[in-house]
Amino acid sequence: MSALVDDIWADSVYFAQPYSLDATGFYFSDPEEYRRKADANRDRFGDPVEEYELQYINGEYYKLFDALGVSQASLAEWFELLDELGGDEDRYLIACHLADDGYAMSELAAKWDDFRVFRGTAAEYAEQIVDECYEVPGNLGRYIDYERLGRDMVLEGSVIEIERDVLLLA
Repeated sequence: MSALVDDIWADSVYFAQPYSLDATGFYFSDPEEYRRKADANRDRFGDPVEEYELQYINGEYYKLFDALGVSQASLAEWFELLDELGGDEDRYLIACHLADDGYAMSELAAKWDDFRVFRGTAAEYAEQIVDECYEVPGNLGRYIDYERLGRDMVLEGSVIEIERDVLLLA
């Protein structure tokens, strides 16, 4: 593991809540700690605890965790996904959007390079596109309604507002 991945994992705190009312849950930050504590966890009768609900307690990746519905069965895949994200905020935003659209955890890495993130309003993006694609003569540029053009781009789906002043471009 790289130092960056260690930091990503260390910044997040999870809780494993047993389904059994006769057992106590535990906090963890990485897969090794989860496995160690889960293997040692016993209910009040001394039987091993087998099933947990996983909860994201603290950290920056809660939106993606919730959108993907991470469970015991997908916990290892979750930590692999964190490795692949590598702290890249744009990839995280794209992954959250894709997960909200129903993509499975295993599909995210293959799709996030199909998108890019633009930080700014739809009007600013529209103005940038016009500047890059067209040579608008002299004073004619001030007659272009970039607010309306940006709004139309959002309405038609060519750009997606994923947060305030953050756009997703396909």
